[in-house]
Amino acid sequence: MRIAELQLGQEKEAIAFLELDPVRNLRIIWALRRWGLFDLGLAEQGRYLAARNSGGIHGLLLFNNQGMMRLAARGDTACELAQRALSLWDMPQVLAGTEEEVEELLAGVDALARSVEHREEEVSLALSGDELIPCWGRAEAAGEDDMESLVTLEMMLHEELLGSRPERWIVRSQIRRSLEDGTAALVRWDGKGAAKAEIEAATPHADELGGVYTVPQLRRRGFAAAACTLVCRSSLQRGKTVRLETQRDNDAAIGLYERLGFKALWPHLAVRFS
Repeated sequence: MRIAELQLGQEKEAIAFLELDPVRNLRIIWALRRWGLFDLGLAEQGRYLAARNSGGIHGLLLFNNQGMMRLAARGDTACELAQRALSLWDMPQVLAGTEEEVEELLAGVDALARSVEHREEEVSLALSGDELIPCWGRAEAAGEDDMESLVTLEMMLHEELLGSRPERWIVRSQIRRSLEDGTAALVRWDGKGAAKAEIEAATPHADELGGVYTVPQLRRRGFAAAACTLVCRSSLQRGKTVRLETQRDNDAAIGLYERLGFKALWPHLAVRFS
């Protein structure tokens, strides 16, 4: 097995490998398709390691500029990729993936296991084909004029879930992508933004739903479900699968997604390192 950084011109080979499992590898596919291997220092960009044998690529690792490590590899291949990444780029801030894959990697790489600070237990759910059970309501496709409403709701989401708010320009750049792609939905109430949802990452075969939020005083009115319906329907009509992650103990969110037709895929785990 040979491990080396991906070089310019190897994008197609890497994407072909990743798209053997387009739902599981969604986030890596999105980053590589959107940015290629030109690293301008943006959050979602980063560095890639590929493991090769005589048959070509059989494992891939992304270490992005936010310190997030993601792998499309298992067993010894995953461990060797992670060890090489540590030797090149030091400790990641976060390792994310299916619970089985993350635990397997921690068991095989002592340096990671010794540095675990926090585990965020999530569940990954997916929706495909004609499984959507729509909830129509007040949701509308968001436009440029809705930027500040969407940013305000996203800041509230971070505060509620994480206890802190990112810098506003970071949130604006994230929302701008959704607006440019036409994949954001907004519910207005009394002239203000009340709820939202976006497709945060889009690939040819699978999209990721995220940023789902309703202001607390307007919950249980179907606003978030309507926003999700609007953005998911567009993806499903293109023949894609829609995937998301949410906290395993967030019964309200899981209930919302299940009512829309989402089904559990696997336990997901994000591990933060000291």
